[in-house]
Amino acid sequence: MKKGLGIIALLWMFSSVVEAQQLTHYTNFTYNYLNYNPAVTGSTPCLEARVGYRKQWTGFEGAPTTGYVNVHNKFGLRRYNFHGVGVMVENDTYGPFGTTSLVANYAYHMKLTKGYSLSSGIGIGFTQYRLGLGGITMPDIEIDPVIGNSLGTIVAPTVNFGLWLYRKDRFFGLSVRQLTQPKVKGLPDTQMRRHFTLAYGKAIQMNDKFTFKPALLLNYVGKSKPSLEGQAMLEFKKVIAVGLAGRSGHGGSALLKLDALPYLTIAYAYDITANRLRYAATNSHEITLGFRACGLKERNHVPCAAYD
Repeated sequence: MKKGLGIIALLWMFSSVVEAQQLTHYTNFTYNYLNYNPAVTGSTPCLEARVGYRKQWTGFEGAPTTGYVNVHNKFGLRRYNFHGVGVMVENDTYGPFGTTSLVANYAYHMKLTKGYSLSSGIGIGFTQYRLGLGGITMPDIEIDPVIGNSLGTIVAPTVNFGLWLYRKDRFFGLSVRQLTQPKVKGLPDTQMRRHFTLAYGKAIQMNDKFTFKPALLLNYVGKSKPSLEGQAMLEFKKVIAVGLAGRSGHGGSALLKLDALPYLTIAYAYDITANRLRYAATNSHEITLGFRACGLKERNHVPCAAYD
């Protein structure tokens, strides 16, 4: 298995021209949208931190494993306009390959008409790309000396940009990650592709107890097939929510979100693989813990009830 994963990593990620590089995705994307769009920074009523872990294709040796931590807050509130600042650290590994990103975010939120607000955000940082050549067994393939000498660790700049239009019951998002398409030093004609993401979500108040929350996410990477994701959550008294999700070319998922304590939220997603990988691994797990420095009384102050 290491041999196969090594060949995939070398040919896919470090060929003469990288046509597409899919960044990390999250099944419970409405609770992890800060990882997609820096314009979300500062959208909570107080200091918030989230810790996430995703184990993909359980049972498949070398399958992707992702962990992240992000912290953000708002400041400078003046006539409904305010600033948001935050930082995110994300680590992703699959087979012999791995990445670690550190990004600082800034967003400015301003009030519009008809209850809408608009924020624009930028994220600036760096990503470290790693290739563990010692874990690759390829007796029939000779590794290019350029690869062997240059690809132990590579650091590239990261620039992300996003827009976020929202009001109490809905949101629209547009983001571009890897905006500058950085080139990989040491490998000629190799660069990372821009990742475009469109998002939409809505909160439909059914009665005083239940709220229905549908959401869509469209991802596109240059010269690759777009990926469409959708989810539908049913929330009970803003305490517990259950739902279903699906992603094109992948399969289905079950979602759960629970406000266990006034300052602690737990979100979990269980994926069932429906593509060819189901013969090797049938499921994935994703869990997110959210911590807020404010209690339940501030929950109603969240600008957009459809996103959280």
